[in-house]
Amino acid sequence: STVLPQFTPTPLGGFPLIHMSHSAQIFDHLDNKVLLAWFQVEHPKFVVRVFDCTGRDVSEKAAILAERIRANIAVVANFIHQGAQPVRVSPPQPQGGKDVKELPLSFLVHNISLEARDLIVSQRIWSTSDITFEARPFSCYRPPDLLFCITGFTTSDTDVITKTVADVWAYEDNRAQINDILSMSEIPEEKVHVAMWDLIRSIHVERLDFKIAGGLPVPRFNIFAHSPTCDAKAWTELRSFLHILEYPTGLDGCGAAVALTPCPICHSIAHPRGLCPFPSVPQWNSPKT
Repeated sequence: STVLPQFTPTPLGGFPLIHMSHSAQIFDHLDNKVLLAWFQVEHPKFVVRVFDCTGRDVSEKAAILAERIRANIAVVANFIHQGAQPVRVSPPQPQGGKDVKELPLSFLVHNISLEARDLIVSQRIWSTSDITFEARPFSCYRPPDLLFCITGFTTSDTDVITKTVADVWAYEDNRAQINDILSMSEIPEEKVHVAMWDLIRSIHVERLDFKIAGGLPVPRFNIFAHSPTCDAKAWTELRSFLHILEYPTGLDGCGAAVALTPCPICHSIAHPRGLCPFPSVPQWNSPKT
């Protein structure tokens, strides 16, 4: 990792991950003409999302944010090549004009060298005292592993939850439904059965130490699994189906999915603001909690 003192250094084990709601989320709510223009810009290019900024902030302060992003990326670009070409940052514009409810968050960075782009995207998180942003490759990604969050259990043991989720997915009727959904994807018919078991075996659970009013702990659990399909439509159907199921246990209550809301600090859908891991990264610059 680079040693540029104004940026928070990459912590041991890397920066926390930021979970997306679907594979093309970085392009959400972007005006179609702008999206087309972004696709037509030559590589190297990448996309950034600014921490602690709502779509409204991005819309109202687009020029200021673009300039802050540009100035910080120029520091990195000039660190790699003295006198690097001037970096360009293009702000988003919302589909349907400024008064729509859903506003885009991503900025496009272009006119940059391959080395500078690769360094910035590989470190991912760039935090200074005046702005922090996440850099992502300009592409659609694999479907996210985070599927949903469940609550309603009286245990905080993730092993119990993992087994419960696996048992529910492996129940005969549910297995048949998963098979049906996967057979509409790019997976060859004869491999669908194996893909379904791979999905079940890949389940991974993380506990969120949620507290309700009065500080009473009511754990929530994020459910992750590795999608066997890259087909966005099949993945969306699969997630919707698994999301509506109930997750009963013998002794520890019955779990049901709750809505995932993005963290206002880092935009990850995996936790609320109070549980954001970024402010506790060593030498973190901004935003604080």
